[in-house]
Amino acid sequence: MLSNARAGSEEQQPLMQKVAPSSMGGACFLAVVGALVCGWCALDSWQHQMSSELFGVSQVANPKINMATGEVTADVSHPFNYPLTLAFFQFAFMGVIFLAIWCMLAKHHAADIAGVGQNLFTPQWTGLVATHIFSTFWLQSLMMPVQMMSPGIFAASRALQVPAAAGFRWSTMGARFGGHPISTNAMMFGAATLLIYSQYAIAECLCIWSGHGIELAGIALFIIYLLVLILPAANAVCMESVMVNLDTNPLFMLAAMNILACLCCVPILGFAHFAGWEDVSMAFTVTMASRPLYMLVLWLGVQMVFFSAVAVALIAMVDSFWAVALTTSFKAVFWWCSSLLNMYMSCPLTNVSVQHPHASLWGFIMLLGCLLVGFAAKEDASTPKDPVMDTKARSDNVKV
Repeated sequence: MLSNARAGSEEQQPLMQKVAPSSMGGACFLAVVGALVCGWCALDSWQHQMSSELFGVSQVANPKINMATGEVTADVSHPFNYPLTLAFFQFAFMGVIFLAIWCMLAKHHAADIAGVGQNLFTPQWTGLVATHIFSTFWLQSLMMPVQMMSPGIFAASRALQVPAAAGFRWSTMGARFGGHPISTNAMMFGAATLLIYSQYAIAECLCIWSGHGIELAGIALFIIYLLVLILPAANAVCMESVMVNLDTNPLFMLAAMNILACLCCVPILGFAHFAGWEDVSMAFTVTMASRPLYMLVLWLGVQMVFFSAVAVALIAMVDSFWAVALTTSFKAVFWWCSSLLNMYMSCPLTNVSVQHPHASLWGFIMLLGCLLVGFAAKEDASTPKDPVMDTKARSDNVKV
């Protein structure tokens, strides 16, 4: 009788058990972080594509229609090749947009302005503006390599952003080893190296970066190349330090950072103009000469606004170390997923491994790299964090 009652009660139990609130919260957190990483990778890819189109324009034509005769004519101007002026445009555009958003959403305008005014000449703000200027893609495009390097060295050098972010967090925010175990740092460096190497093994080509200015070789190339790689990591750490340590509104931080970068570009543009490096007046003329061209510049500015907002949101969700580590690693994964989609569209699903065995092998190795990222995250989650790494404290400090 008792057994029958127990069996009846078990039959009345739902097949799907309730999910613990902590598990549901963790799943939502991972989903938001994953969406931010995917958004960052997509915006980064679109940025590079649109910049290639912009600098690839050989002639700028502005078609005009004579309303009396109906004749169509086109004023042809010089090609667009002005990275310094474009950087100025982007800084000014982002500064105005973020300032407007901050004015609409912020509640304590006077307190935000006073806080930035008190800390403007601190190392955190100085480093933030400097790294923002020199980590901008348009200024990186001033330099281009004239020699190749081996894929292994290239992948390891790209992955240096991960330990660089940990080192910057240690020196800037006082978090030992970046606030994460050495094992986490080592696994993320290894995963980033493996993923980047797999990307270039699948692509079967090595493109360091495309430039439009000074050609570099030898020791100068490697020094500038390493600086270009670690500056974005330093910029991410500086943003976290300004938001957390200086208790700065993130929207106002982005606005002030871009406005200050724009002001710093003015003397640089003046020197470049009189030195003959870049004709600034011609750059403005060429940009305004064609509607497709200035709309392309405008949409590049919009993309960079979203790119900066996603980067800051990712830093607020995790921290600058994980933001740099995840974007560095999954940028290669995003490229592989895009390529895999093209492969599936061009051939039947069952024949992908047969027609592309080399890419299939390295795709499996890339999957192992993603698993290594998961192991690193699990190892980090099971290790007690320093006070600076507390998620709740960081989220409270970055509230609008």
